[in-house]
Amino acid sequence: MSSKTGDSATPLVPASDDVEFKPFRETYKIITFTMIVGMLYPTPHTAGCRVIGILAVLVSVTPVCAITALDMWNSWLRRDFINIIRHFTVVGPLLAALFKMILFFISREEAWGIIRKIDHDHARYNTLPESHKAIARSHIQNTQYYSEKCWSITVATCVLTFPLTAVFLTWYNFTFKEDPVKYMIHDMNKPFSAPEDRFKSPYFEIMFFYMAYCSTIYIISFTGFDAFFGITINHACMKMDMACKIMDDAMTERDREFRRRRMMDVVTEQNDVFRMVELIQETFNNWLGLIVAATMLQICNCMYQIIEGYGIDPRYLIFIFGTVAHIYLPCRYAAKLQGSALEVATRLYCCGWERVNDPRARNMLIFMIARAQYPMKITAFNMFDFDMELFVSILQTSYSMFTLLRS
Repeated sequence: MSSKTGDSATPLVPASDDVEFKPFRETYKIITFTMIVGMLYPTPHTAGCRVIGILAVLVSVTPVCAITALDMWNSWLRRDFINIIRHFTVVGPLLAALFKMILFFISREEAWGIIRKIDHDHARYNTLPESHKAIARSHIQNTQYYSEKCWSITVATCVLTFPLTAVFLTWYNFTFKEDPVKYMIHDMNKPFSAPEDRFKSPYFEIMFFYMAYCSTIYIISFTGFDAFFGITINHACMKMDMACKIMDDAMTERDREFRRRRMMDVVTEQNDVFRMVELIQETFNNWLGLIVAATMLQICNCMYQIIEGYGIDPRYLIFIFGTVAHIYLPCRYAAKLQGSALEVATRLYCCGWERVNDPRARNMLIFMIARAQYPMKITAFNMFDFDMELFVSILQTSYSMFTLLRS
């Protein structure tokens, strides 16, 4: 089974330095690295290793989850709701990172199918004319900049704010103050001990490096998984743009048979887009539904922590920005896919068919336009559409929850 899957993923043209469009692993190196390290890269023959890795990560974060749960319980007994929300704000995304590993392993066949399709398309684009390569080049560069580099910087900034702040404040206190104070990455009381015992050695040092390790899990998971969604959507939009370009070129052909073959290429590309969107839907369906509820809670918690907590904390201000970006990107990408799909019908109609005296070609075009008018949407839980209206609704609901929590 593995060898067959691997053969089907073999590019049409061998990857080399003189080939412009390379496979997924070489085109998006940052995302590939974070997916591999984060047990997310769905290579079939590494399934066993990923199971062991996921179990190891689950075991490794169990202590911090247990300590946090105990501290939240003690906070509940003394009615310290701000501390409960503070813990939930930080540990909640860590549990989401673990869920992503499990979810991606369950849907590994669909995810691997997407990567194979990207590899196959990139290899095929190397054989196309320069006008077609320009379209692919533009889309890939856009994806590398926004979905890979910008998102990686956003995630790293939001997460590293916590450990870097702790390091700076601890260094500043020990350097310039007579009575220095230690700062933890995420402050948690030592179990079954007095509150001040958490700053004693070696417990403080152990927990500091342990929370730094958990921060690494944050960065790896949220960089690889979420960026992969944007890459898949942008690739589907590129395929639609490429299909319209092929149709424009087909209408300039004088030979009827050659024109019809080019139009059949458009039909093939169009059908391939629908199959890819189905794979995207199957891969991210459950995740999209869960991040809607999780994001609303996270935004609400961050606002409550800043306004009702122990003073304005810049770390949570940055965290709100990252949380909003985390839900904005999938909504924006889903809206982009929907908009690009709606433009296909118009672009096919404007391909210049009126200059071609070929009834059969015109009949084929009618079916293409009719098929392109079918809505192409990404849904969560197969229930509600992901678009910019959903993004606005999430922000409104988060504020309503925050208002209710304050009252």
